[in-house]
Amino acid sequence: MRGPIHDVHPSNLLTYTALAAAIGAMAAAGSRGGAAFAGALLAVAALADTFDGRFARSFMRTERQRRTGRELDSLVDIVGFGVAPVVVMATLSPPEGAVVASVWWIAAGAYVLAAATRLSFYNAENDDAGFVGVPTPVAALIWATYLLVATLPWLVIGLFVGVGAAMVSPVVVPRPRRLALVVFAMWPVGLIALHAIKVLHR
Repeated sequence: MRGPIHDVHPSNLLTYTALAAAIGAMAAAGSRGGAAFAGALLAVAALADTFDGRFARSFMRTERQRRTGRELDSLVDIVGFGVAPVVVMATLSPPEGAVVASVWWIAAGAYVLAAATRLSFYNAENDDAGFVGVPTPVAALIWATYLLVATLPWLVIGLFVGVGAAMVSPVVVPRPRRLALVVFAMWPVGLIALHAIKVLHR
């Protein structure tokens, strides 16, 4: 009998790496220097997600393995780029007071809902030419960038609303290729380096 374990395939290694990094970000947020660790790991997750499709296509796969890879990618993305930033921010700077906490969690829920909507739309469209709405890895990089400077509750609320709206907006974002992809990859790589410097100099 075939079971889920039979769908584990090396072509999904970068997708699993993104998931591990996101879990690490959530766990590290509560540690000393948590903002830097979490920011670096969110950037690692985004970097792995940027290249996981290209990595997977380098393997010979059956149609089922390709479908499984696509499903896995979206499931990992909602955890890594939807849920993880909320957990990280709630750990680093929990909202205080009934009013602030209520608004904070409503905004957080709307953000996760926007991420899920964005991912489901992407799966339904399946357009290789570009993206409609800001991609979820970009959202994660925005959070990783923000963690370099602040974790203030009201600013976090603003980011939940702004980034969430950007993910579900009808803005067309071209898919980066060749040089543009290299330039884009420098964003998470730079964030990893900057957060690492913060850890070393804390």
